[in-house]
Amino acid sequence: MADPLSAEAVGVARAVVARWHAGELEAFEDLVEAYRADPDGTVRGVRLGAPVGIGIDLAAVTPWVLAAVSAAGGVLVEKAAEDAWSAGRRWLSRAWGRGGKPEAEEAGQATVVITVHLTGLGAAEPVARAVAEQVVRELGGRDDAPAA
Repeated sequence: MADPLSAEAVGVARAVVARWHAGELEAFEDLVEAYRADPDGTVRGVRLGAPVGIGIDLAAVTPWVLAAVSAAGGVLVEKAAEDAWSAGRRWLSRAWGRGGKPEAEEAGQATVVITVHLTGLGAAEPVARAVAEQVVRELGGRDDAPAA
């Protein structure tokens, strides 16, 4: 089975976390490792190591970002036969290039698919939608923050 988190996928996830969830950067590499070992378990909750008796539960968005990037990779494979990530970036960049906003038929479609995927894994809908928008914006090369 192919690793859903290629080096480029991890790079996209890191960029999303750095831009919108910077407080989670310190735990990013540990969460990537945990996600690779057990994707479902990671999105259900992460327990960070702490002194005995003081378990720290991390209500992190990073596992959802990793799941979204994994889902985006699948969507992009369907959209392009060539390298999924570079083709996907060009596809989304073209969508934003037309009139400066995403095309509902293209970028919106990717956002919906990723949102549905994350809610199916158990993410709250607002978190799923926000993460999906962040990942799609990062793939499309957008620097602006999503609408509130």
